[in-house]
Amino acid sequence: MTSIWLRPEPSQEQALQSLIRSVAAEQGTFPFAPHLTVCGAPGDPATLDAVTAYIKECGLLPLRVAKTAVTGAVITPFRAVFIEVENTPELRQLRERLRDILGAPPLIPPHISVLYSLDGTTQAPRPDLDAGRLAAIAARCAAAIPDTHFLLGRPVAHSAGGSGNADLRSWQIMREL
Repeated sequence: MTSIWLRPEPSQEQALQSLIRSVAAEQGTFPFAPHLTVCGAPGDPATLDAVTAYIKECGLLPLRVAKTAVTGAVITPFRAVFIEVENTPELRQLRERLRDILGAPPLIPPHISVLYSLDGTTQAPRPDLDAGRLAAIAARCAAAIPDTHFLLGRPVAHSAGGSGNADLRSWQIMREL
């Protein structure tokens, strides 16, 4: 599976990466690179060429989006603690157009994850990271994130390897867009 990501500008990316690593180490979960997932993609090179062409022509990037909340909830392991961001008209336009180009499934609300509730060794979901614990982690993360806005750009096609998200160690950037 391939996903299209927008990455925060470098100084925000470094700060978020530090927070993600710290929280993952504290909770015994798996760290990952900070990103906003635009949508999933089949990984077909021809489709990625169309995505690249659209991104270069659309003139929408970089996007400035407001942080609306830092939330902790039992939604999916890939959305356990996350920064909710404003779904601006420009972000919505970019996400919908790329979803159309790729034939991707319906979009979930835009966000930047801070914690995946996956064990750092086995990558199995962690049922002990319940709603109360995730809410407490989110509150600590909210206090650690001074930014009120994020500048998102630097798009990449990111491969989760295989047919799903099974092994986070196999995740890699396959193409800068």
